[in-house]
Amino acid sequence: MTSKSRSLAQDVGLREVWAWSMYDFANSGYTTVVITAVFNAYFVAAVAGKADWATFAWTAALSVSYLAVLLTAPLVGAWADAHAAKKKLLFIATGGCVLFTAALYFCGPGTVVLAIALVILSNFFFATGENLIAAFLTELADSKAMGARFGLGLVLRLPGRAGFPGR
Repeated sequence: MTSKSRSLAQDVGLREVWAWSMYDFANSGYTTVVITAVFNAYFVAAVAGKADWATFAWTAALSVSYLAVLLTAPLVGAWADAHAAKKKLLFIATGGCVLFTAALYFCGPGTVVLAIALVILSNFFFATGENLIAAFLTELADSKAMGARFGLGLVLRLPGRAGFPGR
């Protein structure tokens, strides 16, 4: 038995594993730039003008988006499985995340409501995409090697974050 046959699911090539890992790696930029550091600070300092409630508003917006994911994830997953549509839904989730993240460009001082709405939507689509990409793991890796394949995605993340999902 070869190393490949022990770690990858049958009929899965390194190309599929590489694509999965690169999607996971690319998503690290979203969490760093939008959620954790750059837009978060911009929202508090510029969009909300350093108001006392700015950090709470940011946290509330993220909480709303995660609640939406929590409520819709079982439905999205069931629909994806029933219609064999994981790739299609991943494409839609990725497109939604890109669209609403790009629209953050239009946020500036005083556009608090717009910024909150866009962050809720972009993060909803981001987290939905994360759920969908994770669903591919069972198709890529042999059940005994799932940790190793998932670990590959973690190792490929930005320096200083390797081995820590951060989400």
